[in-house]
This record gives sequence, C-alpha cells and structure tokens, in this order.
Amino acid sequence: MTGSIQTKNGMLYGVITYTDEGGKKKHKWISTGLKERGNRKAAKEILDKAITDFQEQQEAARNKLRQRAQPKEADKSDATMLFSDYCAKYIESIKGTLSAQVYAEYSGYYLRQFRKFFDNRKLRLIDITETELNEYYDHLRARGVKEISLKHHNNILRPALRKAYQAKLIPDNPFDFLEPIKKEKVPMSFYDKNEMKKLFKVIQGHKLEIPFLLASYYGFRRSEVLGLRWSAVDFDHKLISINHKLIVVGKEVIFTDELKTKTSNRTLPLIPAIEEALLKHRAQIEENKEFYGNSYDQRYLDYVCVEENGKIIYPDHMTKKFADLLKEHGLKHIRLHDLRHSCASNMLASGVPMKEIQEWLGHSNFSTTADVYSHLDFSAKIRAAKTISSVYDSGEKPVQTAVPTPIEQEPMKVFADAIKEMQALGIERLEDYLVYKETGKFAKRPAQM
Repeated sequence: MTGSIQTKNGMLYGVITYTDEGGKKKHKWISTGLKERGNRKAAKEILDKAITDFQEQQEAARNKLRQRAQPKEADKSDATMLFSDYCAKYIESIKGTLSAQVYAEYSGYYLRQFRKFFDNRKLRLIDITETELNEYYDHLRARGVKEISLKHHNNILRPALRKAYQAKLIPDNPFDFLEPIKKEKVPMSFYDKNEMKKLFKVIQGHKLEIPFLLASYYGFRRSEVLGLRWSAVDFDHKLISINHKLIVVGKEVIFTDELKTKTSNRTLPLIPAIEEALLKHRAQIEENKEFYGNSYDQRYLDYVCVEENGKIIYPDHMTKKFADLLKEHGLKHIRLHDLRHSCASNMLASGVPMKEIQEWLGHSNFSTTADVYSHLDFSAKIRAAKTISSVYDSGEKPVQTAVPTPIEQEPMKVFADAIKEMQALGIERLEDYLVYKETGKFAKRPAQM
C-alpha cells in the first residue's frame, strides 16, 4: 500500500494505491481541502493518517471474514446451521408473542421465500452479511415486490440477526450496514359521489351485494366485512360492531378476534340503507336454508357474508368478483380496498372532520388518517388559501361574505371536479393546481405534457 500527493483543479489530493482481495490494483482518492501553493507538507500529514486509518479498516474487514469462516466451537451448532433453519428456529421462539395470522404468515409464506433464496446458495447463518441481504432484496424487487412489502421481510430478518449477534453467533449485525428501505406511497384511487351511485346500481341484486355495500358505506377492510357476524348487528339499538375478522393464510382459513389494531374494534351507527339490505339478506338466508336442507353448511350460521349454500366467502373470491363486476359494466377500475378510500374521501369532501374519519375507519392514531387523506382535504386548503390571500391583499381580517361560495354550496362537486382536473393535467400538488387556476400557468410542468 502506497500513497502520493496529486493536484487537481488547483487543490491537493491524497491518493492511496492498494491491491484488493482479487489481486486488482485500485486507487482511493482523498480530498485534503488544501490549495496547491504552500500546503504539500500539511497534505502529506493528512495522507499519512488516511493510510493508517485505511490499513486498520482493511485489517478489520479481513478479521471479520476470518471470524465468519471459523466460528467458535461452542457456537457451531447454531452459527453454522442453514440461515433459513435459523430463521425458522427464531420464528418458533417468538410464536407466543404473535397472533395466529402473523405466525401463519411468518412460518408459511415468508419462511418459504427465505428457503428458496438462501438454501439455493447453501448460506449458513455465519455467512450472512449485508451483501447477501442486499442481494435478497434485489431478488425480491426483480420479482415485482414493492418497497412497502420488503418491510415485512425486515420484521423477521432484522430481529433474528440482532438476536444472533447478541448471542455472539455472528461478529456483527449485517443490518447495521444496510441502507433503510425507502418509504413508498401506494397510489390511491377512489370513486366520487356520482361514481358510487353508478356502482350501487350495478351491485343491486349481485350475489356479493352485501359485502360490497359494507365496504362502500363503512369503509370496512375486506377481512372485517367477511368476519362480520349477526351477533355484532344490533337492530334494536341501530348499531353495528367490528370485533372479528376472517383471513386466509396459504390454504388455512383463520377466524380471529385479534384485529389489525386495538382501535379497529369499533361500534358504528347502523345506516338505514344497510339495515334494510341486511334484513332482506337475512330473509334470503332463511329461504336458502330451506332450499338446501341438509346440504346447507351449518358451520357459519352467525356469519353475515356467506354463499347461497352457507359456505364462507373467500377473500380472493370477493376481490375477483369486484374486479369482474367493474369490467363487465365498464366502470373505472379501482381495487376492492379503494372502496375504503372512497368512503373516507367522500366523507372528507362533505366536510366530515378528519378526527371523525379516523374513528370511523378504525385507524390506530390520527396521524395515520392525516398521512393518507390530508392531500385530499381540498375544501380546507381552499379556505386557507382564500384567508391568507385576503389578509395579504387588504392587510385586514377577511370579511365574511353573506352569499355562500361554490365550495360551501356544493363541496362534493367542487372537490371531485378539482381532483379530476388535477389528474387530467398531471398536477400532483394542490398548491400547484391553485397557481394554475389563478394564473393559467404551471408552477411545475407535468411530466406527461
């Protein structure tokens, strides 16, 4: 390893020349921050220190590799087991802290992904470094896995490796050297009031009318819709409660009272249109029981959303039928989960406070609701824009007008029209849209124009 002082653009740089593990000569440039004239001695001192530090780093890296290749004898049983086997052992060790759903996902889907990747490479626990982890995440990305889903893999790998490090099975925790996974915002679609009216017409009489209505009116999650029981519907006091859910993990159907968060357990008013639909649906179920006789499935009598023969409705079936329905009737494509967004967006556009929307949807905290829907709070930003404009233009407090403005007269229409226009123009930020409406010019030219 040697060093030299080089000049570039009037500045002094130190250059370290070394040979990597593959025998290839490489150069490492170091900025001294010193100008060329009269500073060569100071630059040499900086270079000498940099060489010493770099040598120590290289030696530490070599030691790390030696430690990984030769684990302590007492650690061999775990340190040298296949990494996927170690992950399986870790998942079993925390089984008691997991819900049935999460445990099934960890020991099923996620463990299978680990085995497919790490076992094919015969990687042991002691072999796992940041390089292998980065390759695993790149492998998932190449298969189309989104950043938000990568975080779920993190929920197992990070604590498993932390535990291995604390047990001195590995010399360091590879996660300490990884770049954090980027926060990815999933594009959100929704139906406005008029689009929802069209949807209600086409689902009328559909076999899954009740599940679709519950998702639309209440914004219930799919698991909450399919887990709704008759015992949670109080027709006397006009209430409907979410306290149970149905999910499928692999091929296993799971019924559980453990919802996504504590606040997911909620009781809401029974909307008249839903009450009427539920009573009609219950009467139809009684007819189905009589028609099918002994063939009617008796296991799910308390569940609201069942097939004609009493069997449960599978989540994927509900999702597929919703997509088929939209396509068949030429309606705009949205995901089933976007009915939840549609419910929240239309409530927001109609002036329902964000806090009430949080409670209606069962979000664990206000920040979740605000993060997802604040950019749609169009009427609030219009009012804020008009207020600050009035203050700056007149220097006085804004005068309240006696005549209602359009946003006060028809909040839903103005909101929906504005969002559609923003989408058509390719404008993402409300602030840029307001500039465009005021001046006719784009604050930032849309990418597709």
